[in-house]
Amino acid sequence: EHLGKPVFNTVADAVEKAGANVSIIFVPPAFAADAIMEAADAGIKVIVCITEGIPVADMTKVKNYIADKDCRLIGPNCPGIITSDEAKIGIMP
Repeated sequence: EHLGKPVFNTVADAVEKAGANVSIIFVPPAFAADAIMEAADAGIKVIVCITEGIPVADMTKVKNYIADKDCRLIGPNCPGIITSDEAKIGIMP
């Protein structure tokens, strides 16, 4: 727990214990592909990747990997998404 919020070791734990259905990826470029694929494997439906500078080869691997998964990838190198009065996921003020 941190600041009164639960902390999980894996995305799968967050899905199982808290019902997570969205993941924001904000890790160094070298780790982004693995983080995206972990989220997809855990059953996350919406994956928002803030990270910029991810190698093209890594993103090609990710695109092929998630093609048959039930998820949507927004990004990489994006500020996130906002739906008025519903959700804000990302780094926008």
